[in-house]
Amino acid sequence: MRWFLDMLVFGGDRRTTEAASPPVWRRLFHVVAGSSIPIAAIVLSETTMIWALALLAAGGLTLDLVRFRVGWLNALFLRWMAPLLKQDEAAHITGATYMIIAALVVFVLYGKEVGIPVMFFLSLGDPAAALVGRRMPGPRIRNKSPLGTAAFIVVGASAAAILVAANGVDHYWALWMGAAVAGVVELASFPPDDNLAVPLLAGTAMYFLGT
Repeated sequence: MRWFLDMLVFGGDRRTTEAASPPVWRRLFHVVAGSSIPIAAIVLSETTMIWALALLAAGGLTLDLVRFRVGWLNALFLRWMAPLLKQDEAAHITGATYMIIAALVVFVLYGKEVGIPVMFFLSLGDPAAALVGRRMPGPRIRNKSPLGTAAFIVVGASAAAILVAANGVDHYWALWMGAAVAGVVELASFPPDDNLAVPLLAGTAMYFLGT
């Protein structure tokens, strides 16, 4: 049990902030795969969405935990998925798995009105923060630029505005605060992974601020 919890939270060791710029394929995958979750939620019923996320989360987590124990499986996984992985994901749960787990928890606890926008904040805001932050001079907080955080918030708020205009979600004022909270959480880099922390903390803030 201790090993399982250690792998779930830290992947065996605490993550370090990645210094190298992630490959373009990883960013593209983050946008497409991450955005597919809230897009599917707009179309599917809440119950169907939760069951689908539960199956995906169980499959992803099982694969990660098994490959840590089976060397040849981990080597095969890393060879096939190399363009989409961070260097430390050879021995850590992948960001994609954390994203699905976070989506599952948010949809179960807070429903579609929170789950849909908060997953768009993550899928679109996080790459925007990386693209802007890495190119801008100035101070750094945990190796991240506050200007990248500003880009995250602007993109997240824009996504919320488009959702409201397209009747994807009902308008409520906590949408805008959620985009701001998501940006701050991404800047703070709470362990074990932004893909888990951003939806959970921003979604919780949105829920308690009121939908």
